[in-house]
Amino acid sequence: MLRRLALLALTLALFAGVMVPVGATTAPTVAVQLPPVPVEGLFTGSPPEVSAQTWILYDATFNRVLAEQSADQRRPMASTTKMMTALLAAGQGSRFERVTVSETAPEVGEAEIDLIAGEVWTVQQLLYAMLLGSANDAALAVAEHVGGTVDGFVKLMNDEAVRLEMDDTRFANPHGLDEENHFSSARDLLTLAQAMMAVDELATIVGTREAPLPPTPEGEERTVRTTNRLLYDYPGATGVKTGFTDDAGWTLVASAERDGRLLYAVVMGSATLDGRFADAAALLDYGFSEFGVVELIVAGVDYARRRLPDAAEEEAVATESVSIFANRDDAAQIELTPAFEGDGVVVVATIGHEEVARVPLEAAEPLHLPELADAFAWASNYWDWLFGNG
Repeated sequence: MLRRLALLALTLALFAGVMVPVGATTAPTVAVQLPPVPVEGLFTGSPPEVSAQTWILYDATFNRVLAEQSADQRRPMASTTKMMTALLAAGQGSRFERVTVSETAPEVGEAEIDLIAGEVWTVQQLLYAMLLGSANDAALAVAEHVGGTVDGFVKLMNDEAVRLEMDDTRFANPHGLDEENHFSSARDLLTLAQAMMAVDELATIVGTREAPLPPTPEGEERTVRTTNRLLYDYPGATGVKTGFTDDAGWTLVASAERDGRLLYAVVMGSATLDGRFADAAALLDYGFSEFGVVELIVAGVDYARRRLPDAAEEEAVATESVSIFANRDDAAQIELTPAFEGDGVVVVATIGHEEVARVPLEAAEPLHLPELADAFAWASNYWDWLFGNG
């Protein structure tokens, strides 16, 4: 009996020690730091090994280069050249302008749509042939129409490259066949691809799997199918352009969109035809899975508590949510700290020493400590557990 009374007295003393008499002066608010928001599962590995000699992976939604290898190295660019040809054509008048095919356009060689001198196509039809089927004859026809001469068009190409600040690019022709002083870099091709995809008409074309073209003079049907297999095989693929020559190797500018994020992968000098698609797909997979949006601060979650005069604890919850795009280095440095601001409390998110978010906290329902009756009940239960009831 004495042990039971002693335990009860100790219990009451413990609760009395944290209680503040009514009318007492309000104690200062004390901010209590809680654990930071976890960011596990976002970053699990390094970029994949690919066969491409140079490459770059870019998140257009958050304007971040996610990974790269020798992205400024100058290399032959093959038919990715046609992105510039298309960009200039789209900016030089109506896509429904009629183009009469010259004697020289059908003679360019390599990949062709088999244009015949004297045929009349619209600029839009030539763009489909050039961007989907990578037709060199269509690219030459466009260049002659827009530039007056091939040389005149090449000058326009180089002028536009300067305007776009493509410092590691030089054009010598409108189609991409190997030629001296015709080169680009993975980073510059990324710049060019974004400029081209900003033109809705061109973005629609490069996202198309196949399209009808004018029939031959003999009435035979023509259809062009994309050379970009990712449009068939990669979920969310939206473009952009393939390329191959002996000097350039297998090249691809690829884009894909998932969950509101748009990524670009540029690979130059992949080992094989299949390899360029595998390289781009691996980089895109890496970008989508290894980087993401971290919810730094969540509305309604308590990030601090304060002791009230009556010994209760009052939660202070965030008034709004804040999310950021984070890479591996950023995620390792995220910290959340409550702080005083004027008469209130805020939660501050930092990465390293840089503040990235500050959100006010507001009072939630008070969490009261147990009252006297709860203390007796607790003591009784504790006694039963400790000594039994028999």
